[in-house]
Amino acid sequence: MAVKVRIPTPLQKLTNNQSEVACEAKNIDEMLAQLEKKHAGIKERLCDEGGKLRRFVNIYVNEEDIRFLEGQSTALKDGDDVSIIPAIAGGAQGLVKKRVTLVFPQDQIREPAVFTMAKQFDILPNIRKARVTESVGEMMLELEGTEKNLAEGIKYLESRGIKVEPVTGESAL
Repeated sequence: MAVKVRIPTPLQKLTNNQSEVACEAKNIDEMLAQLEKKHAGIKERLCDEGGKLRRFVNIYVNEEDIRFLEGQSTALKDGDDVSIIPAIAGGAQGLVKKRVTLVFPQDQIREPAVFTMAKQFDILPNIRKARVTESVGEMMLELEGTEKNLAEGIKYLESRGIKVEPVTGESAL
């Protein structure tokens, strides 16, 4: 079953900057597996470790929200139009963005601390600037997540000895 999948802009770097891709799948779970097979890393952005869609990801089949259909078991047929839409932040539980500078101690430069933080605390990191050598590790990140997850993620980084400072002034632009 060939379906057209619309990819949101933040994930297009994983699909070679394609805004639409074709998938052969009988349902949403198969579609997610096919996307991962063709575009490594996309599924972990959309699903948690158990394979369930993250709370801030919405999927529509022919403009119908799968939450009101059969969820990830929603059947797909040839020619269906699937849209992946990240939730828009709003309210106290909404997503927020925070820019921070990280300074890594030498023993943490080669460790996947940012990757681990992102997965463990459901945070979307966007590297804005980085300088990494054998002895120096500095990185400016834009982090997106809930206030609670951001606070927990930053606490995790600090527990690893990574200095976390807010980005202020013109460098925050």
